[in-house]
Amino acid sequence: MGDVATPPTGLTRSRAGRLADGVYLGVTVFAALVGVAAVAWLVLKMAGLTSATWDQIGIRHFLTGREWVPATGQFGALPAIYGTIATSAIAMAIAVPLAVGVAIGTVVILPKWMRGPVTILVDLLAAIPSVVFGLWGFLVLVPAVKPVLEWVAAHNPGIGALDGPVLGGSILLAGLVLAVMILPIMTAVIREVIAGVPGDQAEAALALGATRWETVRSAVLPMARSGIVGAAALGLGRAVGETIAVMMIIGGQPNTFSSLLGSGQSLAGTIASEYNSAVSSLHTSALISMGLVLFLIAFIVNVVARVLVSRTTGQGPVRRVMGRSSAAVARVTRRVSAVVLPSRLTAVSATPDMRAGLPRVSGTRRLRSALGEASVRIAVVVALVPLVLVIGYCIVRGAGGLSWDFFTSDGEPDMAGNGIRHALTGTAIMVAVAVVVSVPLGVLTALFMRESASRGPGMRRASAFLGAFTDMLLGVPSIVAGLVIAVAVVLPMGVFSALAGGLALAFIMYPIVVRSSDEMLRLVPAAQVEAALALGAPRWRVTWSVVLPHALPGILTGVMIAVARVAGETAPLLVTALGAQFFSRSLFEPIASLPAYIFTGTINSTVPVAQAHSWAAALVLVGFVLVLNLAARTVVWRMRRENR
Repeated sequence: MGDVATPPTGLTRSRAGRLADGVYLGVTVFAALVGVAAVAWLVLKMAGLTSATWDQIGIRHFLTGREWVPATGQFGALPAIYGTIATSAIAMAIAVPLAVGVAIGTVVILPKWMRGPVTILVDLLAAIPSVVFGLWGFLVLVPAVKPVLEWVAAHNPGIGALDGPVLGGSILLAGLVLAVMILPIMTAVIREVIAGVPGDQAEAALALGATRWETVRSAVLPMARSGIVGAAALGLGRAVGETIAVMMIIGGQPNTFSSLLGSGQSLAGTIASEYNSAVSSLHTSALISMGLVLFLIAFIVNVVARVLVSRTTGQGPVRRVMGRSSAAVARVTRRVSAVVLPSRLTAVSATPDMRAGLPRVSGTRRLRSALGEASVRIAVVVALVPLVLVIGYCIVRGAGGLSWDFFTSDGEPDMAGNGIRHALTGTAIMVAVAVVVSVPLGVLTALFMRESASRGPGMRRASAFLGAFTDMLLGVPSIVAGLVIAVAVVLPMGVFSALAGGLALAFIMYPIVVRSSDEMLRLVPAAQVEAALALGAPRWRVTWSVVLPHALPGILTGVMIAVARVAGETAPLLVTALGAQFFSRSLFEPIASLPAYIFTGTINSTVPVAQAHSWAAALVLVGFVLVLNLAARTVVWRMRRENR
């Protein structure tokens, strides 16, 4: 063996180098503190404006009151709470089985050449902005399904939840669209959970003669149960906070424990539709109180979800137990043997020689397995149908409205000859504000989390807190993000503005940038960092010259995904930027946005030209968001190939 080089022992850093390292660490600490302090201050400021509700109405009456009549000062939130819970429950009942089926299909059942494309297509559902789902639901789904719902109501055998009248939008249809919207996030988490189940379990089941479906049912799903429940809770958190699509489809009429075929309200939808037209200070306080209730519900749901998911996919005690495959294989042996082996063999330990003596698969078992695999394939097809329908309608109904004049003219969507120049400009300005605010803070926060890992238990606890805090922010409903900025920026300034809209988008974008940057920084090879430090380079220089260049493609990918997310947001802009009819580039005036333009055109859909303009604008928005997401996926794919 050759001589092993030893690092020099006399290296010392200069005073300037130590000072630069201190400044670098101080900047990252400051960025992390600014992010936490700003969010905490915004939420506390919003909570402070709810005192009028609790003093004049009372907590119990506010939460249980059934009358919401602003003109008479009656503010009972129960109809909105019921609508939120009912639509979320319907969505969960539909989405959870579909998500489990799609996840099983893309990990186990489908041919390998199909798994990647199907995964990408299902994930693209998450990229479609909620306002586009609302447009499709309001103009296509509601009219198409209304005759079916009327027939159900007319032939109802006495079930109260299926009573009429069917007037248009309904709780049931809002829940159906909501199921499509939460399906991708649930599928992604369940897919990771199933893929992380130790392979020894599946091998043990197959060695005992189990079919592929019996292996999934008896060996894989039981170990993934906690993660599936966590994924369902994550989906529930997203469903509770959804605003625009639900508001456009649910109908907007009070409904408490009545027919699911009738109209209803939701917490987020009520805030978005009434905040700008509040008739009194008490009305405004009641709406802000709704936002606080919504925030608390989403916070609790997301905390529970992430605890359950981390127990399954993380490195906690449960994960370590799962890693001890001998006990797991024993459990799987007992579980599968009850299905596969004759009763006289169920108490016998499994050995490699048992395979030759296993009985042939019976016709009943073969049929049951075929039906199970068929149900998985059906779930995959059903999950892809909404993507095809939504994008297909955008292309068919929107392509004809695209023209040079459409991109270069301004005005509301209900007038012929108007276009989206002002909306495109407004969206670009607010997204730019969000990028300028959130990206530096997000990347510096991620760098602090990385640096704190090697600086003692106190810093490691701070890093863990920041990680949990970021995960909590990821689950904050977008209307709540808009509401806190409206309270903190719009009210003091006395005017809606592009600045307020950009800050609301930055609130949504910040945790996405932190989490994606943190994941990319963790992938930097430790050997490269240690080599640079061993040569005497200060930490700031190592970060600038080694860490960031290696992680930069992944960080940019996370930024692109965040931009794609906020570019389609509508709800926070309704209460911060408001919108404008004509072209504007001022940061301190109301400004238009593409999602708000689509929303306005949908509300004015009785005018044919408004429908045409909405579909054309939706096609532009969907195309932009999908291109960004596909570009981000391409970058990730190339990075993985280079790192192999």
